[in-house]
Amino acid sequence: MKSNSFAFIPCRGSAIFPVLLLLLFLMNLFSVNSTYVYHKCDNSSTFTDGNTYSTNLNLVINDLFLNAPENSGYNTSSRGQSPNEVYRLLQCTGKISAVRCSNCLVEANSTIRNRCANDIALDAHGVLLVNENRIIGEAFRNTTTGLLSNLSDKAYIPANKGFAAGTAKYNATTMLYGLAQCWRDISIEDCKSCLFKARTVISNFSNEGIQVQLGSCKARLETYPFLDSAESPSPSPEGSNPTASTPPPSPTVTPSLNTSNGTSATTSKKRHGISPESDLLMQDKPFLFGLEMLAEATENFHEKNKLGEGGFGVVYKGKTRDGNEIAVKKLSVKSTQGKKEFMNEVKLVANVQHRNLAKLLGCCAEGGERMLVYQYFPNKSLDTFLFDSEKGRELYWLKRHNIITGIARGLLYLHQDSQLRIVHRDIKVHNILLDEKLNPKIADFGLAKLFPEDETHIHTRVAGTYGYIPPEYAARGHLSVKVDVYSFGVVLLKIISGRKHNDTDLPDHMQNLLEWVWKLFNGGNALAMIDSKASKVNQEQALRCIHLWLLCVQDDATLRPAMSDVVVMLSSNSVTLPDPSKPAFVTNRESYA
Repeated sequence: MKSNSFAFIPCRGSAIFPVLLLLLFLMNLFSVNSTYVYHKCDNSSTFTDGNTYSTNLNLVINDLFLNAPENSGYNTSSRGQSPNEVYRLLQCTGKISAVRCSNCLVEANSTIRNRCANDIALDAHGVLLVNENRIIGEAFRNTTTGLLSNLSDKAYIPANKGFAAGTAKYNATTMLYGLAQCWRDISIEDCKSCLFKARTVISNFSNEGIQVQLGSCKARLETYPFLDSAESPSPSPEGSNPTASTPPPSPTVTPSLNTSNGTSATTSKKRHGISPESDLLMQDKPFLFGLEMLAEATENFHEKNKLGEGGFGVVYKGKTRDGNEIAVKKLSVKSTQGKKEFMNEVKLVANVQHRNLAKLLGCCAEGGERMLVYQYFPNKSLDTFLFDSEKGRELYWLKRHNIITGIARGLLYLHQDSQLRIVHRDIKVHNILLDEKLNPKIADFGLAKLFPEDETHIHTRVAGTYGYIPPEYAARGHLSVKVDVYSFGVVLLKIISGRKHNDTDLPDHMQNLLEWVWKLFNGGNALAMIDSKASKVNQEQALRCIHLWLLCVQDDATLRPAMSDVVVMLSSNSVTLPDPSKPAFVTNRESYA
């Protein structure tokens, strides 16, 4: 027997039967009659009929029917002793009638053994059912997110026994019907954690119907009423939809959202267009922080602990009970963009780990609060050193070169070496944190974009910071990894020069940094732009970095080097650098870092 394993056998019906350590039997409410949908078993891990485990399994399955849940819709039991002990939990959806629940049990009895026989299933963390019809638009996603959030809050209430159903009006002709449910054997906190993960997965989709089943909870959204009429919430009159009772086409089944190595089956992604983003929050990792704990760590988000403030919210320094220092990014409750940033950052950073990326320790989503918890870096961000007359002297040339190389390696990881291909979209000196040894950590993934492996570019809404954005992206929304390369080039120049992008205190011919350095380079006087605060300058290395900067900020994106080439150019003097073409000048005279 292999412990802590599950088999998933979803069918269209009305109950949910998880037999812990062996199987999780899903009955999803699509119709009155139960219809088999999907199962997952591992044919290589069978056990023999008549042995101790097989006997205990049979006893547990019999218990399902001999001890029917009657009016409660729920019961549990176990059989045997470790390591051959089998646990089972039966829970019907919502307030389904005892007759419906018992009828589904009868069908489940034959299905469990017929589908998996004597197989022991492995590592199935969740099942995703997706209707292929899509509704594009932020309004639809906002409506679904709001509905599931409200239902989750209701499901937490003990009197509701972990279940809530409701509706939300999407437009004049379409209502959304939702359900959130936790198994009754888990705590309120575990229920919150599980439903949060389920909602996060659903937020990646804009489909008419979607259902997420995790180990301890489920969440579902449809554009038609899928519960029994007696249990379905009634929509408001103006939101009624005469066609809503007609179920959409059968859903696409995407099994095993997360496998043992943290990735989904490639065939499922390609066949159904399922984004690997949905895998990230399916991990059983302790990354959820309680609001009370974070309030205590930051002294109730006291002003004296404020580290900084941006468009999405405020960052506070905190200290946990065990003495660890943390940085808590508390997103603005009123900011819709802040909520998007929160979801994006959690989705993309949870499973990317690199020495030059700021580590996301966890997050908090309680009530209306959305917070991200990071490592605390006492040296704060790169700009606090570069543009300070005293701190800037701590960045002698070798240290600056190490920072440049670290940022390049972090971007190479995001673009090429991580399990996800990510474009950061907001590389700037403010988003480069420095640890105690002044090593760089790329931070703030709120605008980061998951990039398709087989695409060279996509068109999307422009996001980022003016002065770091290349022309093809600013003008046409043409996004590729070369957007980050351009931004890296701008950061590289600021590290070398110690100057802000536009400085109105300087003479006119020096105010635009890119334009000024381009003239110095063509005039053979590029070393004149090196920061006077930088000591022990290796001039050959510095000239090479200036040349590399020019390659990264070229107007033609196809001429910019990939980050893999940048890392090689930084680490080897034997690689010949091509001649740069004219940079993409920024003529705006605003002062920004």
